[in-house]
Amino acid sequence: MGIGAGVDKDGLLMGLMANLPVGFHTIGSVTLRPRRGNPRPRMRRYPGLKAMVNAMGLPSRGFWFIREVLNGECPRWPRGKLLGISLAGFSEVEFKIMLDSLTPYLGCVDFIEINVSSPTYGGSWAEPRRLGNLLKLLKRHDKVVVKVPLLPNVNDEVKVLKTIINHNPLGLTIANTIMVKSDLPVGYGGVSGAPLLKIVTRLIKLTRGMGYGGLIIGLGGFMSGGDVLRGLEAGADLVGMVTAFAMEGPLSVYRVVNELRKLITQRQLNTLNNPRRDSWQLFPIPDPGGKLS
Repeated sequence: MGIGAGVDKDGLLMGLMANLPVGFHTIGSVTLRPRRGNPRPRMRRYPGLKAMVNAMGLPSRGFWFIREVLNGECPRWPRGKLLGISLAGFSEVEFKIMLDSLTPYLGCVDFIEINVSSPTYGGSWAEPRRLGNLLKLLKRHDKVVVKVPLLPNVNDEVKVLKTIINHNPLGLTIANTIMVKSDLPVGYGGVSGAPLLKIVTRLIKLTRGMGYGGLIIGLGGFMSGGDVLRGLEAGADLVGMVTAFAMEGPLSVYRVVNELRKLITQRQLNTLNNPRRDSWQLFPIPDPGGKLS
């Protein structure tokens, strides 16, 4: 369980995340050049639904700022805690420049997420031919994780998944927000939080059913310890939180970790009491004190 892209846009929370009981942290999404993002307000919270609608517009201090952050923070980043960087680009050239420029940092960065699913793109990267051309360019980079868009049509979703899987990336992040009309200034926004859980877990199962055996990072709707277990059971290897952290801050991490501990302890007891049950393969669960056990 860790933190997905969207919480720490510019890497300024690396010090905090190094000390929280999370297994991974994803910086970004970062763009090559600085971007101001959409006009404010660009977010609506719906606490009763455990959901948010946002139209951030990919605000970023820019890739070269992130490189300076990595220069300072990488030597202090804990071993055993995964670090990812999510890249957003509007052209193949932008992605290539950022990927090539990350080469000196691959001893610190464990995976590079390619965000082709942001609502800011207006769906331009979902076109299979354009996406395929980008993925061909990325093939020589062995730490690439592709962020899968959530599309309204399941047939379109399957086409995009097939295109990505055929290029055999290290992993997939499943998934991003769902676009809806909104009273935000730009007129639209992406839904995140609890309403996405069923959709995301079904998409993870679908991807495994298509024969994909690589890394899957589940992202979208994971608000509790029970939600995290559902993501793992669906076939995810890692599960990221974004909306829960945005709404509750660091306390969300401790809450979810404690819920996970209780749930897994109960499953272990149930297995002991009924040996014929399928046993649960215990994942390393972070101790709330900050140590991995």
